[in-house]
Amino acid sequence: MKFSVIHELPDRLRIKLFIPRGYSFDVDALKGIEGTRAVSFNQRTGSLLIRHNSNGSTKKALLNVLENTPLTLPLSHKGRGGKIGGSEGEGGSLREKKRAAIKSGGLLLASPLIPLPLKPFIAFYGAMPIFKKGIKSLLNSRLNVDVLDTSAIGVAMGMGDYRTASVISFLLKVGYYLEEWTKNKSRKMLTSAFKIGDEYAWVRNNGSEYMVRSSELKEGDIVVVRSGSLIPVDGAVIEGEAMVNQSSMTGEPLPVMKRQGLTVYAGTVVDEGTIAVKANNVGMETRVAKIVKTIEESEALKADVQSHAERLANRIVPYSFLLSGLAYALTGNLVRAASVLLVDYSCAIKLSTPLAIMSGMIRSANEGALIKGGKFIEKLSKADVFVLDKTGTLTEASPKIMEVVAFNGYDRDYILKYAACVEEHFPHPVATAVVKKAKDEGIIHKEEHSEVEYIAAHGIASQVNGKRILVGSGHFVMEDEKIDDSCCREIIHKVSSEGYSILYVAIDNKLAGLITIEDPVRKDAVRFISELRGAGMKKIVMLTGDTDTSARNITKQLSITEYYSQVLPDAKSEIVKSFKNMGYTVAMVGDGINDSPALSYADVGISMKHGADIAKEACDVLLLDGNLMSIIDAKNISAKVMDTIRQNFKYIIGINSSLIILSIAGLSTPAFSAFMHNASTVLSALNSMGILTETKKRGVL
Repeated sequence: MKFSVIHELPDRLRIKLFIPRGYSFDVDALKGIEGTRAVSFNQRTGSLLIRHNSNGSTKKALLNVLENTPLTLPLSHKGRGGKIGGSEGEGGSLREKKRAAIKSGGLLLASPLIPLPLKPFIAFYGAMPIFKKGIKSLLNSRLNVDVLDTSAIGVAMGMGDYRTASVISFLLKVGYYLEEWTKNKSRKMLTSAFKIGDEYAWVRNNGSEYMVRSSELKEGDIVVVRSGSLIPVDGAVIEGEAMVNQSSMTGEPLPVMKRQGLTVYAGTVVDEGTIAVKANNVGMETRVAKIVKTIEESEALKADVQSHAERLANRIVPYSFLLSGLAYALTGNLVRAASVLLVDYSCAIKLSTPLAIMSGMIRSANEGALIKGGKFIEKLSKADVFVLDKTGTLTEASPKIMEVVAFNGYDRDYILKYAACVEEHFPHPVATAVVKKAKDEGIIHKEEHSEVEYIAAHGIASQVNGKRILVGSGHFVMEDEKIDDSCCREIIHKVSSEGYSILYVAIDNKLAGLITIEDPVRKDAVRFISELRGAGMKKIVMLTGDTDTSARNITKQLSITEYYSQVLPDAKSEIVKSFKNMGYTVAMVGDGINDSPALSYADVGISMKHGADIAKEACDVLLLDGNLMSIIDAKNISAKVMDTIRQNFKYIIGINSSLIILSIAGLSTPAFSAFMHNASTVLSALNSMGILTETKKRGVL
């Protein structure tokens, strides 16, 4: 079987399986390997997660089985109940737990009719699945909740109280079912929130339309989407008009009009009309597929609070045995001891905490900010300093070229032509603006230069027709390259005083021209800064490689009091590190190649959707629509997630501690303890998922 390891921790492997269509994977082949603790497989994404005992020989055995054993079985070989090759299909585990709970309940109702000699056998039969789990945990040297449950039922049966043992077995099975239902519900929420597309799509080719599987679509295909259908690709509308419901992607409650030239995304729905879309991204390259993949793989980036919760839950179990022993020592009553054993903190903590984090990630993605893991939700909720790049972040992603001025005998069009020729190789808003200006003026620039050298946050150097050309900042051209600017200092001063940015062009060690750039403030930037200030940020800082005059002009418009101008990439990183060293939790927002080091050093790196690929990779939060207000939403949602986790902790500890006290006092039976414990687990899980449906409020969520 073909596979690749996509993530690895000492006790965990996440593997991508390359399975042909129509086949599935039998996880039982791996479960039998000694040292394997858990195996889960997502058929849709081909993602396999294996937990093991951290032993190198176990890992080697697992990879060997994957590599040398034919582990795929045709999906057509399904047995009863949706089983695939002996392995349960999706939802099979839930159905099995439901059947077990119903069967156990039926036996409990029939218990008055069962002859006394058969009662111990019926009770033992009902408790067998629980005993198996407990014994398996003990054999693997794990003292967990399964051992607690087994001990409680064993005590009840040892006392001859078979009805209590049956009641406990029934309630535990109901709890297993409800926990599985809750997990299943969260998975369905993820699927329904980000459904990628219908199974089939209509493709137009040479004037004819034909149906293909959505999985077979290719970049460049012309896909026709009609009313009521999901759009299966990211692309541009080339024909037709339609009202498209984008609520799954943007949170907009009402459909929006899409016509020729506008972009549509996979997973959105055509409510009314028909459009032809040229596919730019298909399959796992669509935006919605990447969102789903990020959320599904987020477990590797757990929040500190989640890791702490799991460690705490595991550490609590031995104390439950101690309390049970203490209860017996104080009262001499096995019933009270058994009641204590049935009270457990770990189930609720382990279930509710990751559910809260996943719910927050789904909600945030719906609001336009993709958070790449639980640890970043926690960091974002604590962020008290925001460091903001200027160009393309606080100012428009598409700055406008105002003037091109030539010096020293060079022609204006010549300056624009060759500046565009070298700038087109770099994904920066200013470079894009120069290329667009040349295109708008009909200036054609062929590839006449040698290899282009990009000097981060400075500019570009190359050779054109044997002459060295430099395009970049004043710091780069005049200070680093020692180009004389005496011929145009008055013009430079005048342009700078008007708040424009300047791109300098030098050829053969002479200043050849200036390109002046208007860098207008984004429409949402004023409100964004106001919301940040209202949220109690300790510092809001702007960084830019631009001149002090240009930087001061922007900060004045946005009422930002602290800024750093003419900052190089390493200096940006040092500024971020200095704030962290002061004890602040720093969020950095940027979009360029030169922002990537600072994004990596920040506690939370936030990148704009239109930014350079390296910035998108370096960031921890990606703004899907480039809307700054999505950062406010993400921060509010992160705070809500952390509040919910803390709230769940209080509920779980309070309820279960009260049950322990009641059990020791003889005021709670084992059956009541089991019922209340399971009820608190499910309620905490539902509270976590409530994050998905809570009404959005700016400033306070």
